[in-house]
Amino acid sequence: MGVFGQLQGNNGNHGLMRLLGYQDVVSLDSRGRFRIPDDLAGMLQRALGSLQRSGAPQPPAVFERLSFYFVPGTQKRMFLYPAPNIRLAVESFDNPPPGLSPDVVRRARDYFYLRMRFVEADKQNRLVIPEGLREHAGIDEHVQQITLVAQNYWLALSRTELMEQRAAEAGDAFEEAADEFLDPVRRPPSGLTGELPTTDQQS
Repeated sequence: MGVFGQLQGNNGNHGLMRLLGYQDVVSLDSRGRFRIPDDLAGMLQRALGSLQRSGAPQPPAVFERLSFYFVPGTQKRMFLYPAPNIRLAVESFDNPPPGLSPDVVRRARDYFYLRMRFVEADKQNRLVIPEGLREHAGIDEHVQQITLVAQNYWLALSRTELMEQRAAEAGDAFEEAADEFLDPVRRPPSGLTGELPTTDQQS
């Protein structure tokens, strides 16, 4: 089971939902709809409830029904931003990295907004994938299953075989870099001071 919660960090990103540790394969019907799995829907609703109780400024409709901004992603994926999180993408286009040329930024931004769609789930928690994003992700009428993966602040959606291919290709990079990310001796987590607690201290 994954972790879905409200981010309360010191980086100004209050009121965001953080999505970690979730992956599932879902079926598409003839209308290009898929049903949000019950465990995913439950975690999202709990995170939205926590967000609402915190008083984070959001339109009331955000809390009434599960909804997402569907946007184009890289490598034949689409990204599903929970409504409170879409400002991350919008702010990124408003403040692009300095190394990108203005023309590339403009064209990428235009494509992003051209394909973006706001989609609300129906009473059965089904979502219709917008046609333009189906084309972007190569999901035609012959594709019957897709994979959803939680990726921090959004869900990535892709044809299952492409997701599996990317996972296999990424394995080599993980082996090369994992120690630098995961070894707390080489890279102590932020905020960790002093010695690590012993087993007795943890219990």
